Amino acid sequence: MRAERRLRKLASGVVAGGWLVGCGGPGEVGPAELFVDTVVGAVVSSKAPDLWVSSVSAPSSVLPGSAFGATVTACNQGVRSARASVHLMLSGDTGISATDLRVGSAQTGLLHPNQCALLHVSVPAGTAIPEGRWYPGALIDPEDEVPELSEANNARAGLPMAFGVGPDLTVAQVEAPDSLLPSGEFLTRVTVCNLGTVRAPAHVEVSLVPDADASGPGIGVGSASLEPLAEGQCQALRIPARVDALPEGPYAVAARVDAAQAVSELEEGNNLRVGSPVAVGTRPDFVLSGVKGPASLGGTASLTATVCNQGTTAGAAPVEAFLSEDAQLTEADPRFGVASTGLLLPGQCVPVSLSGPAPVSPGAYFLAAWVDRSHAVDELGEHNNLRVGGRAAVGVGPDLTVTTVSAQRGARALHALEATATVCNQGTAPSAATALVFALSATASLSASAPVLAQAGVPALEAGACAQVAGTGTAPGAEGTWYIGAWVDRPGSVRELLETNNSRTGHRLGMGEGPDLTLTAPAGQTGAGPVTVCNQGTLPTRRPTRVAFSLTAGVALSGPERLAGEAVVPLLLPGQCLPVAPAGGAGLPEGSGLLSAWVDPAQEEEELIEDNNTLTGGALPGESPERWVVSVRR
Repeated sequence: MRAERRLRKLASGVVAGGWLVGCGGPGEVGPAELFVDTVVGAVVSSKAPDLWVSSVSAPSSVLPGSAFGATVTACNQGVRSARASVHLMLSGDTGISATDLRVGSAQTGLLHPNQCALLHVSVPAGTAIPEGRWYPGALIDPEDEVPELSEANNARAGLPMAFGVGPDLTVAQVEAPDSLLPSGEFLTRVTVCNLGTVRAPAHVEVSLVPDADASGPGIGVGSASLEPLAEGQCQALRIPARVDALPEGPYAVAARVDAAQAVSELEEGNNLRVGSPVAVGTRPDFVLSGVKGPASLGGTASLTATVCNQGTTAGAAPVEAFLSEDAQLTEADPRFGVASTGLLLPGQCVPVSLSGPAPVSPGAYFLAAWVDRSHAVDELGEHNNLRVGGRAAVGVGPDLTVTTVSAQRGARALHALEATATVCNQGTAPSAATALVFALSATASLSASAPVLAQAGVPALEAGACAQVAGTGTAPGAEGTWYIGAWVDRPGSVRELLETNNSRTGHRLGMGEGPDLTLTAPAGQTGAGPVTVCNQGTLPTRRPTRVAFSLTAGVALSGPERLAGEAVVPLLLPGQCLPVAPAGGAGLPEGSGLLSAWVDPAQEEEELIEDNNTLTGGALPGESPERWVVSVRR
């Protein structure tokens, strides 16, 4: 127990505490820690897990007595695998402890070293929570059942949330054109949301604030009033705006809702949002929106740069192409081509193709472009004229890479597991036959220590050719969540233009004996359509479960959740899928947010993977998801 373990000063004068002393043994990741354990009276090497909470997220407001959910990212940064419980807590401050109010719990499942799990914790309706401002937090391993490298990092608090009855108006997004003439009309886009628990009207004001004083009152350019917004509802507006003889220079667009504080809100400090920068003046402004080129180059280098004029007047400028050894383009980097944009009107974009002899030795380089490098054109902004694209291998030779890798989503330990991969030669010369290794990785990065699953042959490939490769091996005995990965030419027997792109990880798979419930939806589906529940585990589900549908704000905000219906899911065999749709949801305002689904929200079913049970879909359909405002503030 945490109370029974104390660090004391060593007789030799070494201060007790955590000391990084080296690497773990074979199959271990991360440092081992030395500490003095007063129970055994010795210096112990703690080759142990280290569980910690990476993040906690919850709705910004909840109606008292309503159900809600929170997400917790739980990680293991130690050197041993472990599983633990996580308690969702509510605290009056950011110091989360076991004495705070516990409102929910979840299980991490088995976490391997350097592995994280995104847990969804549900709080049922009727949970007694006093009204007021609370900090949601999480405690991992609250009973100290797992011996860890450190017990001091098991708690974390999230952003505050309000439990009460009231609206909470906020500006989720505000945008304006990249540049403006000193006088004239333009359109702004503003999204206003009510993150509170009751409906309320809203009035929003748009302004331009000088770049040097973004917190100041700004210059009013437009406004609009909205009909009452329901709880969790967002409304996108196009608000006409106008400026008259505005001094030239850099500005930012800002929007404030309920500036007069006419509405009593649960939270009054989130009514202002400062958005994108705006340049005011009568000049062009050239920017590079994209740089693309081939994956490998022979004696000739080439790329296509997309140049846009986001200024207020027409103009033309030269574009130059470069090869850079790193992602930071400088004047000293080798140049291989130059071309002109031609005359670009305000808002116009054009692709510019550049090519020339590659003035570098064989190796890996970043493709980059620079417009108006010599500052020959007086622009509204001079800081946005270069862009670095992807890497390309320069020279004559093969370049093997794994483009896809997959396997079944659920597997039994010590049973046969088949994997497939696509290997391509994206170099400039044929490659000799070699081998590909399939491996299982605890993280999305495939390391040399990852357990090998199988090996398969890769045939000789012409430049630009690909081959499908399959292999079958015995799954390792370690249960938990793994990434399927593949590594072509792992020993380096083929001399390539680029040796750092030979491995790839694919999807996750659950290893062990158990079901694994997941949700999918048809591509492009919006609204309250059906979702498909699948059991991609190795055993049937043990009991019928349910899918809960909820409605949240249609932007990246943590608004209140509203139940939009439920569906019952019967027992599912491994590999079996079933489409389900919400049975309720009548009366919900249309176009008000995102409809999300959650299978087994109470976590009654013990699964191979516990953090893949949710799905966020599209907005509920509405007649006018974006409203135009016709009045202009003058």
